[in-house]
Amino acid sequence: GKESIRVTTAMRVMLPLTPARRTILARAVGRRPALRQKISAARGLLLDAQYASKRRLCTQSETQLEYASSCWLPTTWVNLPLVSRHEASHDATLYKFGLPEGQSLNLPVCGCLLLRGPSDVVRPYTPVSDNSMLGGFELLVKRYPSGIVSQYLHRLSVGEEVGFKHIKFNVKEQYPFEGKNTISMVCGGTGLTPMYQALLKLLNTPGDERQVVLLYGSKSPDDILMKEQLDAWASKHANRFKLVHVLGGSPDDAAPAGSDAGSSGLVEGGWIDSAKIETHLFPAAPDTTVFVCGPPAMYETLCGERGKPLAEGSVLQKLGYTSEMVVKM
Repeated sequence: GKESIRVTTAMRVMLPLTPARRTILARAVGRRPALRQKISAARGLLLDAQYASKRRLCTQSETQLEYASSCWLPTTWVNLPLVSRHEASHDATLYKFGLPEGQSLNLPVCGCLLLRGPSDVVRPYTPVSDNSMLGGFELLVKRYPSGIVSQYLHRLSVGEEVGFKHIKFNVKEQYPFEGKNTISMVCGGTGLTPMYQALLKLLNTPGDERQVVLLYGSKSPDDILMKEQLDAWASKHANRFKLVHVLGGSPDDAAPAGSDAGSSGLVEGGWIDSAKIETHLFPAAPDTTVFVCGPPAMYETLCGERGKPLAEGSVLQKLGYTSEMVVKM
């Protein structure tokens, strides 16, 4: 009635309720409980309307963000909380970062993210979780004594936030890798992560029966990352997935005692070289591809600097592979 109209009109004028306005309103209301309840309800409705308006503005601004791919992250920085962490090895940690409830990262395969560390130092990381994970994603990060970002992450506490974004350069060779019937992967250390991401898709997509080999270099059995899952895949998909560990701290190291190092895959000693590639990888052909990811020295020896064509005189070039066959992750 008229009283409700007066209350609503008064509230439009009185919002926000400053101390002076509170005094005026209190005097006007006096000791009338019913009127006080109506004023409280009216103010709540108006505040809800203000909040809804802000939400609409936020939604409108989100639609103006730029995206490099299907990835949920835009090309500008977004802070995400650290949800959990656990040690994957003596010097590597698996970090889970949160997304909105029920939200997939929706990152294309293969693709990576940029992470912002202290002093705006930026590093690329490839998630080892797939898009079936909702509400977060996982990064596997190896710790280096002088690593600015890896040490920064290691000091983080659960609940602290880290900046992420995804740009066009982060979109690599895309699944289903059209025209490639055999796929070879060569990596060292945390260069495993893009290979792991591709394996998740290749080995878990119904109808994809292509042959895959992974040649993975580590210093010792204790340095093998995601070993349990790799072993499980090597056992489950033995008819089409070949896992070869190359273990050693120098080129001439012998394979560890026991020959299998506790793995379901094959084991070689030393470093990844021309002989091991020729033995285990699929030979050069138009319908094959070789993914390479590892430390700079690995690139220099096997295929040349990242971002450039296959280098003349590199191991892969001498074995007959072409730039069209080699993907530098």
